[in-house]
Amino acid sequence: MIKTQFTLYLENKPGALASITRRLAAQKINIEGISVSESTDVGLVQIVVDQDRATRTLLKEAGVPFTVQDVALVTLPHRPGALSEVISKLAEARVNVNYVYATGCHCGDESCACYAIISAPNLQAVEKAWKEAGRRKTSRRRTARCCPVY
Repeated sequence: MIKTQFTLYLENKPGALASITRRLAAQKINIEGISVSESTDVGLVQIVVDQDRATRTLLKEAGVPFTVQDVALVTLPHRPGALSEVISKLAEARVNVNYVYATGCHCGDESCACYAIISAPNLQAVEKAWKEAGRRKTSRRRTARCCPVY
């Protein structure tokens, strides 16, 4: 599914990230994916959340500089090769991947899933590759005991 990613520009100091995550938690905003990198002065935090409007409001009220971008959030089974299948389909379709970050799930069950957040110039191609990679799986029904599977 196509989601909004927020890229936050935080001061690179202890507590800056904690402050934002506390605010999100207080507003009952769930982080579905997060990537943090740093430079000398600025920490770059990329997040995908379950409530875009509330997050936008929260960040503006907190005075946190941010940008937004659409990304594809794909659900993958928690098993070796799941991401490779989607990325290989994108390569076959000649779609360049800008970057990927992912979540993990450690419930140890085949019904378990994780998310991969993929930035690419053609997000519809990402969704198509995800669906095509998923068709090769068995039609065994999954349950969402650990993580949701879309």
